[in-house]
Amino acid sequence: MRILRAVFALVALVLAGCASVSSTSQFYLPYTETVYPPKPKDARIPILGKAPARAHKVIGRLSFSTSEGWGFLRKSMEYNARQQGADAVILRSAQSRNRTTMVQVPAQFDWIPVSGPAYRDRKGRVCYGTTYVPIYRPGYTYPSTWTITSLVADMIVFKK
Repeated sequence: MRILRAVFALVALVLAGCASVSSTSQFYLPYTETVYPPKPKDARIPILGKAPARAHKVIGRLSFSTSEGWGFLRKSMEYNARQQGADAVILRSAQSRNRTTMVQVPAQFDWIPVSGPAYRDRKGRVCYGTTYVPIYRPGYTYPSTWTITSLVADMIVFKK
């Protein structure tokens, strides 16, 4: 049970750190010592469901989990492929799972304005007073479901 909690804590830290596609570069593992020049930002990087028939070489692997959704995963694969100089990405596996957690909102005091009675000052002007009254808002707990998606993708370059 402790191991399971530790795994969930680690996943939560990973999820909290994946706010931008550039932050996913830490989950890239190069397979070769050869360094390929990065591709331009507008370079088209195909994402393939299986290995192409054309001769190619796997240069590295990207593997991580996020709750940001499929659009974020696609952008992350393209970003990392461009940075590593890959010609294409082979999506090896993608899995989604739902994780339900309980969110606790603590009790709190708040102040609400209440219009007071109107009165006249010494010069005869009508004035309105406002009083602030404390109000207690009890705490509550509600379930929240996250969809966590994991991917494993290989970065490839085509042999010439």
